[in-house]
Amino acid sequence: MYTVAIVDDDQVQAAALAQQIKMFSYAQDVANIVLLAPGDLVSSGLSGIDILFIGVRLGEGPTGIDLVDALVPRGGSVQVIYVSDHLEYAPQVYRTEHTWFLAKPVEPDSLNAALARAIENLNCSQRKPILVRARGSLVQLVPQDIMYVESERRRAHIHLSGSEVVAYAKLSDLERALPPQFIRCHKSFLVNMDYISQLRARDALLTTGDVLPVSQRCRKTLQECFVRYVGRLV
Repeated sequence: MYTVAIVDDDQVQAAALAQQIKMFSYAQDVANIVLLAPGDLVSSGLSGIDILFIGVRLGEGPTGIDLVDALVPRGGSVQVIYVSDHLEYAPQVYRTEHTWFLAKPVEPDSLNAALARAIENLNCSQRKPILVRARGSLVQLVPQDIMYVESERRRAHIHLSGSEVVAYAKLSDLERALPPQFIRCHKSFLVNMDYISQLRARDALLTTGDVLPVSQRCRKTLQECFVRYVGRLV
């Protein structure tokens, strides 16, 4: 199940696009749709976002192309779909990694094709292993199996269900290599939000019973991304 974010300076059009997505033939693969202002994307980043619909012209600030260029890592798993009626920008989007360019007004068949491609890419990335060096060997790890990562000096303790791999890797490198459900909860910890049972003021309780620290610096972004990833608060 994936989280879709729509970034547009016109919230009416963003809401209309959200309704179209709910009619998508693969809508069961979309767990949550959030509408974000451009500033929200800059402040909280991409954690918890799987598919990003973004306009090209976003008011007086940076363009959508500029934001994607700055925030979306190359080779990452976030699927970017541009949505714009400014077709003159279409050639410029190719300086960024993206899945599709949709022209406004958005045609249902084009939207279906773009979402189908994005979901297919995401399904592949979730199954695609990462490769780490551990004790003189190269080890393949499937991201879905990783609960959290703890950094200690130059080593990363990668905690799986029932086992642990000690890898020679920087936490920042693993953060870039892993899918968007992985987020910092502390300068030394990276957590898979799929395993968070309770997010508390100073720590996170995992479904396994493990308790991870939540630093003051990471708390606000983690809370926003967790709500965005899991679904709207009730």
